[in-house]
Amino acid sequence: MEATLKRLLLPLALMLAGSAHAASWQIKPEGLGPYKVGARYENLGTTFGGLEADKMISDDKNCRVARSKRYPTVEVTFVRKVVARVDVSGGYGTERNIKIGDPASKLVRVYGDAVRPHPQHEDWLMVETGDRELAIRYMMNDGKVAAIHAGKRLQLQTLEGCK
Repeated sequence: MEATLKRLLLPLALMLAGSAHAASWQIKPEGLGPYKVGARYENLGTTFGGLEADKMISDDKNCRVARSKRYPTVEVTFVRKVVARVDVSGGYGTERNIKIGDPASKLVRVYGDAVRPHPQHEDWLMVETGDRELAIRYMMNDGKVAAIHAGKRLQLQTLEGCK
């Protein structure tokens, strides 16, 4: 009886511990929590609650987009089965404390000249790393942050994330 109870409670305890840990995750140019640039599709598909079926997959099968099962506001773009981009639509803020709903003026106050509009999309504000390899894209709607995307700069140039 005691062994059965332990077998039932252990997975629940691990799940709750993982959720508590996830609450402290911050969006950085390389991603969010375990959803980081360079992470493998196979690893994320079997850990952290797994991934839903691919939302989108390119014809050549090199690019796929999947949502986290456990964290439904997190969507991941994989190029050749490696994380290239992480899109967050709620629940998390950046390491500089920018969150969904914050006004554009806060981005300018926090990042200064580092925040720039995307050349083809006036409602996308970009902050690139010094080496320009990684970036954070703020999707704006009515002057407020509607979503935050992080990852390889090249993958942040399109809405879909496959380039």
